[in-house]
Amino acid sequence: MFSPQGVSFYYKVDFSVSYMDKTAKITLNSSTSHMKFRTRLILTYSLLFTIVLTLIAIIFETYNLQHLEQTTRLDLDVLSKNMSQQLDEIVRPMRFITEFLLSDSKTLSAITILTRADRSEPGAQVFITKAKADVTTALATYCNTANFYRVTFFSEYGDILTSNVMSNTIPDGYAQTDSLSSRERVDAAMGKALVLSPYDDPWDPRSPRKVFSITRLVMGNNVSSYLEVQKPYADLEAIYRLDSTRTINAAALNSRGEVLFSQFDEDTTELLGRMITENPSLKAKPLDRIRGNMAAYYYSPYTDVCTIVIQGSAGMNAAIRDITRITILMALLLCGISIFLVFVLSTRVTAPIRRLIFRMDQTNLDNTEELTYEQRGLPAKFPADDEFVQLYQSYNHLIKRLNLAKHKEGQMSLLHLQSEFDALQAQVNPHFLYNVLNVISHQGLKSGNETICEICEELASMLRYSAGTSRRLVTVREELDYVRHYLYLLKTRYLNKLSYEVDAQGRVMEQEMPKIVVQQLVENAVTHGYKDTGKNMLIGIRGWIEDGFWFIEVKNNGDGFDPAKKAQLEQQMAELRNRIQEGNLNIDIGGMGLLTIYARLLILFGTKAVLEIAECPEGTMVKIGAACTK
Repeated sequence: MFSPQGVSFYYKVDFSVSYMDKTAKITLNSSTSHMKFRTRLILTYSLLFTIVLTLIAIIFETYNLQHLEQTTRLDLDVLSKNMSQQLDEIVRPMRFITEFLLSDSKTLSAITILTRADRSEPGAQVFITKAKADVTTALATYCNTANFYRVTFFSEYGDILTSNVMSNTIPDGYAQTDSLSSRERVDAAMGKALVLSPYDDPWDPRSPRKVFSITRLVMGNNVSSYLEVQKPYADLEAIYRLDSTRTINAAALNSRGEVLFSQFDEDTTELLGRMITENPSLKAKPLDRIRGNMAAYYYSPYTDVCTIVIQGSAGMNAAIRDITRITILMALLLCGISIFLVFVLSTRVTAPIRRLIFRMDQTNLDNTEELTYEQRGLPAKFPADDEFVQLYQSYNHLIKRLNLAKHKEGQMSLLHLQSEFDALQAQVNPHFLYNVLNVISHQGLKSGNETICEICEELASMLRYSAGTSRRLVTVREELDYVRHYLYLLKTRYLNKLSYEVDAQGRVMEQEMPKIVVQQLVENAVTHGYKDTGKNMLIGIRGWIEDGFWFIEVKNNGDGFDPAKKAQLEQQMAELRNRIQEGNLNIDIGGMGLLTIYARLLILFGTKAVLEIAECPEGTMVKIGAACTK
């Protein structure tokens, strides 16, 4: 609800007082219609909701567009990789059959006879005929005829032997190796099987069928001879040709830019070929966009084929339009609901004002005491945040504030007594402990154990220092003396496992600092700095003056700060510094950790306070300091 200070109302109030009956009548007339306020309220909050919903809609659409782009890019990457892997699975048995034929000793022997035999010698034709029969038998297996369109052996002698005896193959002896697509590439590959781009089957001149093949040169012969394994071009189409209704197109090109398959126009296909041939490093880099369209690229070293898929702008635009349409509809719906709620709430907000006018016209005052709802003729349970309730309760609030002030005064007195009691207790308890330590020390002397006496003396010195409440600041000399007492007690516990060094001289010893700060740094260094409990501990304390500031450094050879905890601590220190600089001293830190030490330094020295944490080659260093005062 709204307080009356936040709304501009103008009232004319008439008082008529009769001292005989000690009554007063208050008449309140509104010179401004509540409709004006309600209208202003509706317009203000409607505008606010519209702005907020517009920002939410923009953020929502931006997120969805980014998500759409990421999803589309991932789909394209997966699609290109799947297409390339499918091509690998087709090529793998094609390559295997050529390796199998060349590894078969009988087939290889027959090929050697066909390519090395001197065909002009008498009787050579018998061996050649036998060799051709052996090669034909090896080619025309069920495996080859069932899985491949044609497996062919041919040579420069014109020999052509094929597994596909059902087609109109040119006669044996009339084969021309020049008919081989990309013969120069096959010869340059020196026996390596190559995937050749699609071409019309040269061995069936009557009804040539479009095929693609794996072809390799048979090495070690007098004349060039080749093994060719063909597959129908339709197998490539089954992999790369996507549904015509989709807006994603695909292409497959080898590293020389030769096209195995493409759904793109000639210009785009030519551009893809240039990109591949002119940028050899593209194989190892992700592809982002081509001509403004999202694209994905996958290179298979097994087939030396690059698979490229591109998402057309039409499909992306349609998806963007759908997202925008949904966003606008949601924004309009939420805006309508918000305006309706503002209208209902504004009517409810202004209703108490109308009730206030009616109630105050009927109110008679006969005393100045705190008024109740019943005395004003109002319901016992009435919304306390209504504007007219706040108006007639102004007097009541004054009485309540006076009572509250009296109550607070009593509380302050009680707290003062409690603080005096605490101070008395703080004085009594150390005296009691001193007496106990004197008894223990005396018993140590009687038993001849000087170590007990020394421990008691050191502990008593620490208690005298820490229990003193007369000063907030001490000198560095006093603080380091206190730390030496503490280190002595630690030494009695850890013996040779603990070593320490205190190095501070000169003017720094007379500088002022908060009490029990360095000791807490030393305690943290010993308690939290060593995960390996068997490690020897080395604590170094150094004090110096530099550029008008005094500094005290505490260093250990421990395991160092956890990076995550260090980052969290530095963030908390920055937040603490900002709060204290803004004058907000309502902080709840507790304990004597680094944050508490930093808070004490900030409160005492302001922006000139220093607390730094740094990692050393071995261990951690914590440095505190402030501007010199002496």
